[in-house]
Amino acid sequence: MAMPRAPRKSTGGVDVQLDEFETDLKAALEIQLLMNTDMDHWHQINCLSDNDNEAIRRVIDMSFEDLTHRYSSVSSVTAILEHCRILIQNVVWAAMNVSWTHHPETHIGNVIDNVITVYNTVIYAPLRTEMIMANHNCEVLQRTWRRCITDPSHPACRRRIEFEFNHFNDSLRDLKHL
Repeated sequence: MAMPRAPRKSTGGVDVQLDEFETDLKAALEIQLLMNTDMDHWHQINCLSDNDNEAIRRVIDMSFEDLTHRYSSVSSVTAILEHCRILIQNVVWAAMNVSWTHHPETHIGNVIDNVITVYNTVIYAPLRTEMIMANHNCEVLQRTWRRCITDPSHPACRRRIEFEFNHFNDSLRDLKHL
């Protein structure tokens, strides 16, 4: 059973988030494919074991956790991320489930480079655009809310001020009666 983990707190904008995602995905694939693949099974049977295929699937799924969690309420971003996750899993599966090669490290390096190329060619631009739009919409909402809640001419601000004034008066009355 996988242990739940808190999502990483990114300090940068969309470009930093995407760079971290790409770096993490590449590193996870390198570790799984180069270090954890059962090379003996691949050499003898000419295909990856079911355990290797399942481990690759899990590693790819885990690479998407932070972005998926961060943008879970933005359906356009989560749809692209889901498409990307499936695409990458299929690219890796198709590239790795081939006959044994005499240079497995070179082959695996090419597979990882191809995965990143597919991601950059097919997914990166629309994903970045949707993430920027989602962040922009959040910033507009925050800016509008800050203006509404601090502008005394706005009804929301007046209600807040009245509530705080009444609460303060009630607190003073309670203190007088003590």
